[in-house]
Amino acid sequence: MLLDYLKTKYRELLDEGWAAYEMGNLRKAEEHFSKIIANEDDPDNSPGTILEAHAAMGIMNLRHRDLFEANRWLQECMYILERRYPNDLPKKLDWKRLEDRAIMRVLIGLGHLAYEKKDGNRAKLYYGKLVKADRRDELGVRRYLEALEQGIPFSEMDFF
Repeated sequence: MLLDYLKTKYRELLDEGWAAYEMGNLRKAEEHFSKIIANEDDPDNSPGTILEAHAAMGIMNLRHRDLFEANRWLQECMYILERRYPNDLPKKLDWKRLEDRAIMRVLIGLGHLAYEKKDGNRAKLYYGKLVKADRRDELGVRRYLEALEQGIPFSEMDFF
């Protein structure tokens, strides 16, 4: 667990990319995430950081309303996850574990993508997987499930 908090330059790029994203500087965020992906072969670049950078690019494209590119990036994430976890994803996820964060971002990104594509059942599937694995609901995904059940549009909620 302590090793999770030792930062490589790629982990710092990832953190800075998410900070830029949260401040609305999408161009800067994309630059950071792209640098991580461009250096996938660097031994200092961890699989979790690479996976999270791919998920970030998918989420960025959702924000740009480019569903084709969002789908492409998030499907790459699923390919990475299937190679890493050939039988199934971990049963428990915790935001405090950096490796788990990447998986959590992929699942919420896939849920949001399915919602944007008007596929409520698929969105429920991804959100449900995340809520089941993250019992503390650290990303607040339960509210998306409840909104789907009640027919409340996400536009009335803080979606991104």
